Amino acid sequence: MFTALINVIIAILNLIKGILGFIRRFAIFLILGVIIFLIFTFMTGCSGRNNNNTPPDLGFDFEIVETQAPEELSPADILAVHFIDVGDGDAILLIQGDYTMLIDGGSANMGTRVFQYLRGEGVTSITYLVATHPFEDHVGGLPDVMRRMPIHNALLPMIYHDTVAYNAFLVALENTSAATNGNVTVPFAGDVFHLGNAEVTVLSPRPTDSFDNRVNYSIVLRVVFGDTAFLFMGDALREVEAILLDDANLILTADVLKVGRHGDTSATTSGFLDAVNPAIAVISAEAGSRRTAREVLTRLSDRHIHTFITGNNGNIVITSDGVRLGVTVESGG
Repeated sequence: MFTALINVIIAILNLIKGILGFIRRFAIFLILGVIIFLIFTFMTGCSGRNNNNTPPDLGFDFEIVETQAPEELSPADILAVHFIDVGDGDAILLIQGDYTMLIDGGSANMGTRVFQYLRGEGVTSITYLVATHPFEDHVGGLPDVMRRMPIHNALLPMIYHDTVAYNAFLVALENTSAATNGNVTVPFAGDVFHLGNAEVTVLSPRPTDSFDNRVNYSIVLRVVFGDTAFLFMGDALREVEAILLDDANLILTADVLKVGRHGDTSATTSGFLDAVNPAIAVISAEAGSRRTAREVLTRLSDRHIHTFITGNNGNIVITSDGVRLGVTVESGG
């Protein structure tokens, strides 16, 4: 009788143990289920998505808009200045919309190169042709261009130079539409004209100027496009720079400076650089040219002016949208 009672008690205890084990396992699964449910709910809420694709209520009004890709600027919105590699000489092409200006054309042996470069840029006529001064390394290549495409206006230096190169230039000029239509002028300081949306101001020479060195009669131009400016010095030397600095009414500041006289020590003085305060300088000269002085390069470097040399960098193109400048070089040099 006693043994039977003990067996019943053991059976009851085993049943209770089994029930407690079941309850414990169920409780664990229940707790895990609740935790998983909470995690899933939290992650779904943070995803910012809902079933009806409407924005969640953030407590304030807003509008969802698509971001448009930036529109490409049209040619009318750009001024492109091309410094053509013509060795120890100058040849600069400006394009603003449908309008073009060619400042000098290098030496006679560079004429074909300049013409081919213009055609490669889609240029079929020249709105303004500028012969800054009558030296061969600036006007020698212009006849090749003048004979092959229309020239609508021509700007000449105030002095004559009896050389083969300059006389060839004058003969070629006679057969241009600029000469036929009476659009050949000698500009002086203060003259202003427009190249499309760019404003061009003549800074030098003045009618009363008198210099021993003919390069000082170079036509100096300041071109403004929007908030950007370019200063083209031709071969003007320190004497001209001093005159410009003495004129309190002149604005000399420019983002880009075409360094005078191919980087020679006779130009680009410290005071002039400080007044112009360019971010970029371009020297048109052969690589290692004897004209380009280390002293001038040091002045530019000391002022943290980014300097490009056509002999090192090849053709250099600087573009402006009226606010920002872009620089493209043919080679790193």
